[in-house]
Amino acid sequence: MRGHRARITLNLQNDWNEVATRLRTKTKQNRAETERRLIESALDLIRRNGVLAGLNLRQVADGAGVNRGNIYHYFGSRRELVRTAIARRFERVIDSLLDGRRRTRFVERRLRTFRVADSIQDSQFRALLVIDGDETVDPMPRFEDALNALQQDVKEGDIHEGHDLEALQVALSALSRGYRIFRKPFATRVKAKADDLDERVARILLTWLEVMAEPPAPQRRNPQPTRDQ
Repeated sequence: MRGHRARITLNLQNDWNEVATRLRTKTKQNRAETERRLIESALDLIRRNGVLAGLNLRQVADGAGVNRGNIYHYFGSRRELVRTAIARRFERVIDSLLDGRRRTRFVERRLRTFRVADSIQDSQFRALLVIDGDETVDPMPRFEDALNALQQDVKEGDIHEGHDLEALQVALSALSRGYRIFRKPFATRVKAKADDLDERVARILLTWLEVMAEPPAPQRRNPQPTRDQ
């Protein structure tokens, strides 16, 4: 009799464990789906209204078909929602670009990066976080990977070993991100079509990139002010 009861108890415990496991799995799936809908809703609103128009959390929740409280439950704040959306979208696009792509030499690779349209508005989104006061924004995601690539470029002779690779990566990032943010205003200012300006700037960039194979110029000392000054 006791053995029979023990078997029943064990079976009930196993059944409960299975139910609990299914519930936890379903909860995780529901959470992931809700997070995905909230992220897509936020990105869609920013694309339609512009990065500086602000992000209305009620509209984000309505677009995702959930209660606004879910945003605070899953992300904690509007800023964290935007940060998560940027990170996930950036990684997804970069992975698709790198998938199966052969390694290219320094000049070709950087020109290609410059010409790739910022369809996900990554630079604008990160600028939005900076304007919002976020001091944790990563202005150069995958910085270590980029630095490793530059070190390989040095070995291949495309960059002279005397150049500061960290400063070079910062300068290249500043050019590409700054240009993407102000591309249309730049074109309007110089009375040019944006596509035409892309090629003009790319030619300047080409000259810059090719010069990197040469040793850096001697550092100039700032002239000391005279008494007359």
